[in-house]
Amino acid sequence: MFNMIIMNIIQYVKLIVAQPQRINHIISLNHVKGLIIMFDIIVKFAEKSQTLKEARMNVEDFSPAKEVCLFILLFVLLILIHMFVSIILTIIIPITNATQSILILLFSFFVMPIVVYVYITIIEKRSWRSIGFSKNNAIFSTVKGLLMGFLMFSLVVVIGLLSGQFSYDGYGFSSITYIIPFIIAFIIQSFAEEIYTRGWAMTYFSKRHSVITASIISAFLFVVPHLTNDGIDLLSILNIFLFGILFAVLFWRFDNIWICGGLHSAWNISQGLLYGFNVSGIPTPSLFKFTQIGNSLVNGGIFGPESSLIATIVIVITLTLALYYRK
Repeated sequence: MFNMIIMNIIQYVKLIVAQPQRINHIISLNHVKGLIIMFDIIVKFAEKSQTLKEARMNVEDFSPAKEVCLFILLFVLLILIHMFVSIILTIIIPITNATQSILILLFSFFVMPIVVYVYITIIEKRSWRSIGFSKNNAIFSTVKGLLMGFLMFSLVVVIGLLSGQFSYDGYGFSSITYIIPFIIAFIIQSFAEEIYTRGWAMTYFSKRHSVITASIISAFLFVVPHLTNDGIDLLSILNIFLFGILFAVLFWRFDNIWICGGLHSAWNISQGLLYGFNVSGIPTPSLFKFTQIGNSLVNGGIFGPESSLIATIVIVITLTLALYYRK
């Protein structure tokens, strides 16, 4: 079954990248049915979610126009405040190289959860629990997410090595002093992105709209911050969107944001700090060094392996397991 899925993914993604105008011919009735089944499963997960119940306890009497305007206002405010804090930190802390600049950019994401918390408590008048911060199984869910992220990207590396798209170039200990700070920074950045896309935005729209609409919006929002990164292309946008859908499924299925933040953190840490690839076009120090060789469509090019067909395969397999796997 998975062999057929993988072959179809490779075929369809190649066609979409090469000829975007043919996308209408690529999507068949069977794929539409598959999407309907997937959406139905997501709805069933959400119906059992305490997070959704908490979010819908205080539904403001907003017009659609006001709802959208408030959302855009906070979203833009989040970006501007993040940029402002990043600039201030750069002024306060002496920067001697590009690595330090990237580190400060990642650390400055800490302000986003603060802004979201102030907004949901003062404006929306809802609890921290309503954006997925469940006290139940918080540590277990985070560890599960961390393990999933590590295994997912390790599978990308294994497939890349076996297919001749990656080569191992040895250790990268020359930058070992930055490893721990980058681990902390990636955890902050990953959880911050999950808080404002899944925790806030997705639950914000799910209060008045279907969880499917809310999940799709959150996946699109997840794409937006990556659009200015080096090496961004159609396939990287597709993969980031698919990741957004995967995070939405995990959020509703496990009824918390911990697993999403854990997976997101481990994926970035594994990709950059462990294996030495660019993380969404951003270079980082690493313990090991791997090089991409061959076809950039397959290995991801300068954006990193998450812009590769290999990543597409791994994400879709994980999404399939998240939807259909039962204990």
